Amino acid sequence: MTELAKRVLAIGAHPDDIEMTCAGTLARFRHAGSAIHLAVACRGDKGGSAASAEELAARREQEARRSAELLAAPISFLGLADAEVRDEPRTRLLFLNLLRQTQPELILTHDPQDYHEDHRQVSGLVVIASWFAASPGQGTDLPPLPQPPAVVFMDNLAGIGFEPTHLVDVTATFALRQQMLACHASQIARPDSGMPQLRELSETLARLRGFQCGVRYAEGFRPCLAFGRRRPEPLLPGGAS
Repeated sequence: MTELAKRVLAIGAHPDDIEMTCAGTLARFRHAGSAIHLAVACRGDKGGSAASAEELAARREQEARRSAELLAAPISFLGLADAEVRDEPRTRLLFLNLLRQTQPELILTHDPQDYHEDHRQVSGLVVIASWFAASPGQGTDLPPLPQPPAVVFMDNLAGIGFEPTHLVDVTATFALRQQMLACHASQIARPDSGMPQLRELSETLARLRGFQCGVRYAEGFRPCLAFGRRRPEPLLPGGAS
C-alpha cells in the first residue's frame, strides 16, 4: 500500500498564506509521521501601512517564525519583495535550491488561478522548479532530486473559482491552525483586512469545505496534473475525492 509522502514542503507567497489555507492539513501530515518544512517567498513588506517596509518585513518574519514553531516545523524565507515576484533566472534558482535543500516528495502551494498576482507567480515557479529540481542538466551546488516532487494546489482565500478534488478533515487540528494564524498580529492594523476579518474568512472557508464533505472543518486541494508531478493515493492525510 502506498504511504503518505515522507517529506512535505508548503510554499506560500506571503507570511500567513500557509496558515489560511493548509496549516490544518500540515498538522495532520506531521501527526502521521511526515517531515514538514515551510517556506515563504515574499517578505510581506507591502502587507500593511503601520511601519516602514523594512520594519514590517522584519516583524512579519518574526511572526511567521513563531507560527512555524507552533507546528514544530522549520521555515525558509526566499526574501522576494511583495509585488515583484517574476519568473526570471535569479528567482528560478531560489526555488530550485529550496527544493534541492528540502528534498520534498510533495509540495503544497497556491493555485495558478488564485486571486493575487504574487500567489499566481509563486504557483508557476513551483511547478517549473519541481521539474528542474530533478534534472541533472540544471547545475547548482546541490545534487538533483531523484524524481520531481508531486505538486498540490491549495484553496484560495475565499474559495472563489477553486473546485477542490480532495477535502481533508481538519476538525482536530483547526484550533492549532487558528493559533498559527493569530501569530500574524501585524495584520490587525490593516484597514483592508484586519485580523478579525482574516480569522472569519479562515473559519468560514474551512466550515464551507467541511460542510461539503460532512465534517466540521476541512481544507480543499487539487493536484497539479502535469506529467511527472503526480503521485498515487493517498495524496493527502484522510483526503476524500
